[in-house]
Amino acid sequence: MPAVLPDCFHSERVMVSFEAARQAAMALAWPRNLQEDLPLALARGRILAAPIEAPRSLPAFDQAAMDGYAVCIAGKGGVPSVLPVIGCSKAGDPPGVLAPGAAQRIMTGAALPSGADTVVMQEHVTRRGDLVQLGLDLKPGVHIRRAGEDVAQGSVVLGQGRVIGWKEIALLGALGIDTVAVVRPLRITILTTGSELHAAGEPLPPGAIYDSNGPMLATLLSGPNVDVVSLTVPDDPTAITRALQEIKETADIVITTAGMSVGEGDHVRDAVARAGGELDVVKVAMKPGKPLAFGKLGDACFVGLPGNPQAAAFSALAFVRPMTRALLGQEPANRMTAEMAFTFTHKPDRTELLPVRLVVERGRLTAHRCGPDGSHRIMTMACADAIVIVPNAQTAVEAGAVLEVLPFDQSHFDA
Repeated sequence: MPAVLPDCFHSERVMVSFEAARQAAMALAWPRNLQEDLPLALARGRILAAPIEAPRSLPAFDQAAMDGYAVCIAGKGGVPSVLPVIGCSKAGDPPGVLAPGAAQRIMTGAALPSGADTVVMQEHVTRRGDLVQLGLDLKPGVHIRRAGEDVAQGSVVLGQGRVIGWKEIALLGALGIDTVAVVRPLRITILTTGSELHAAGEPLPPGAIYDSNGPMLATLLSGPNVDVVSLTVPDDPTAITRALQEIKETADIVITTAGMSVGEGDHVRDAVARAGGELDVVKVAMKPGKPLAFGKLGDACFVGLPGNPQAAAFSALAFVRPMTRALLGQEPANRMTAEMAFTFTHKPDRTELLPVRLVVERGRLTAHRCGPDGSHRIMTMACADAIVIVPNAQTAVEAGAVLEVLPFDQSHFDA
């Protein structure tokens, strides 16, 4: 019989509050500061690892903002109303020189010829052969895009932590930047534990269930900056320990589901210890999600999630998703609130996470309760699009109260 490990995780300690658990999780999530260079064409959705300074001005030279005629009228009150047309500048041509006392045909985007200070719109002139008649009341300096008026050379155009989207690619492309330094994708390994778990599509023996936590969490957490691997092991201490020892070498975050309690079939705590890990939090005063743990496993952050689907998903939304942002060097997501559209009563010794659906009503974001209680209910979760956080200090929440909400899809609300 193997020796019993000492309880290095202090299972007798009191549960920490939801907010204390939030702080503990974030204290573990230091930015990894690892980067890689990517071609701009492959950088969509990635996070900048360093600020970008403009290597050139935009526009890089004075250019015409309209099709028309380049002339010089500043300080020349007696400019003839009829000028000869000498030359033509098209977009892409090198800058020319405006002949004194003449006009030069010019196209939108073309470099302004030296000596010109104004572009007269073609709609405001009358052309007869090689002569143009100018309109009255011309103003100097109009219809010209000045060099650097959009972007000044050397200015910071994009900050560290910025997510690269189509508009960022447009800016970088215009500046001639073809390669960018981005944060290396975060590596998350999910280890679902349970001898009863089988992959979808496999024959299901009596008493067994299909694994929903693995694919659910992989989809919830993955993205352009997060690579997720999902594995399943039976409720065997040796198998769980061996898996943890292997994955801690390559993962930035190791996540387990189930097995975090103290029952006879719960082996994850001891396996973490055997694999060389340490836990800072093992129980949280929340529903669902009481058996929730945070700590370190080698250089990786360790998160032990509960086994019930709602408890696993809601804990991932509340703790793991903010941790991934911090590890990637991003600022925390904007805190969102919504007006409760229902009344709710609960015990005052715990924070509750409730599935809700967010609706804009009378210009206000409101939260509507979804489904009956039960952290095992997947259909209830499928009908929701957010969770509302009911603080432990409140025993009763009335309709109209404003509380924090965590949307399932944060991108719908990010500016």
